[in-house]
Amino acid sequence: MSWETAWLLLALILRLAFALKLGGRFSQIDEGLVDTQAWRHLSASGHLLIPKPGPALFSAVFYAAFGYDRIFPRLGQAFVATATAGMIGRMTAELSGSARAGRWALALAAVYPFFVYYSGLLMSETLYLAFLVPGLWWLCSSLKDEGRSAWKAPAAGLALGLAAFSRSEGAPIALLIWAGAFVYCLRGRWPWRAWVLAVLCWALPLAGWSVYMKAATGEASPDKHGGLTLLIGTMFFDENEVDTTLAFKALESTPLYAQAMALDEQSRDAFYYRKSFDFMREHPVTIARQAARRFFNFWRFYPRPDKVFLTSSGTDPSAGFPRWLLAAVSLAFEPWLIVLGLWGLARLARRAELFPIPLFVLATMGVHLISVSQMRYRLPVAPFLILGAVSLLAGVQRLRKA
Repeated sequence: MSWETAWLLLALILRLAFALKLGGRFSQIDEGLVDTQAWRHLSASGHLLIPKPGPALFSAVFYAAFGYDRIFPRLGQAFVATATAGMIGRMTAELSGSARAGRWALALAAVYPFFVYYSGLLMSETLYLAFLVPGLWWLCSSLKDEGRSAWKAPAAGLALGLAAFSRSEGAPIALLIWAGAFVYCLRGRWPWRAWVLAVLCWALPLAGWSVYMKAATGEASPDKHGGLTLLIGTMFFDENEVDTTLAFKALESTPLYAQAMALDEQSRDAFYYRKSFDFMREHPVTIARQAARRFFNFWRFYPRPDKVFLTSSGTDPSAGFPRWLLAAVSLAFEPWLIVLGLWGLARLARRAELFPIPLFVLATMGVHLISVSQMRYRLPVAPFLILGAVSLLAGVQRLRKA
């Protein structure tokens, strides 16, 4: 058995075991929304009329094929997440130029606890990573070989477009990356043909879904809840830091909520955006304080010990594990992975063709400095922290041997 096969097998066993542990019970409250969308919209009615169809569509396919039991999409995600671990290893080997780094990246991705944990949750993380990793990998590879491979640029664009079907932040972040690639073309480092193909393959799936949504619902918005999320994360920041439910209750007690509920859904979200930006302009010191707290939450080493975990017959965020164990597992991985990962990425950033990766890391952090921020939202950055950390360690080992 090869090294790669052995680690992929271990990765699959860990993910299948966790999926079986969770069974049909929800772990986090956000799973309920995806589950409802999947079962009621597609499996029952034959239509999926939601802005971000990826996670719901994935679950709905399993419900339609095997019946309404959440264990089936959980098991399906275990295989998807295992494939992603394999891609992280291969991406690292190619972009770092070190086969050793690639093997270490695969091993780390196979056992990284938060990859295992989120592979079992019916939310956006698994599918987002499954498209994000190859999208950035193939884009950097195409930039590296100056567009000589005909398939890499369009494949990267398509993968990044499909990633945005899972998380709305994927679309604006990709726009920043395409802007950077535009400048790269201006410098004569990448063919314009590759840029055009990549952007077209990224835009077409998103545009197609918007046309479908417009025809089916009269609205083509990519996200109907971004304004509410931003409002909760700014105007009701302190309540949200305790619990999201408390923040919603605080909102509902204000005249602002009554004004919003008098509007249709699309106008309501625009209203929330407007009120959020008004609050930012009127309270710059408060917003700066919030941004500092969000920065800390984004990069923190272990889950907040004071955060309320609402456990019921339907949800259990700790998945049955004691709080101290979650903190211990986090401390065993997060400090060194973050420090070495960022250090390694800073060194790799000297190579211009790899600019999409540090830009993605900064843009993802930037989104959550403005909106809601917690450890969960750092997960999309983790594959690239692994790339940076193992590349750095492999380089250090080579220097020592020399």
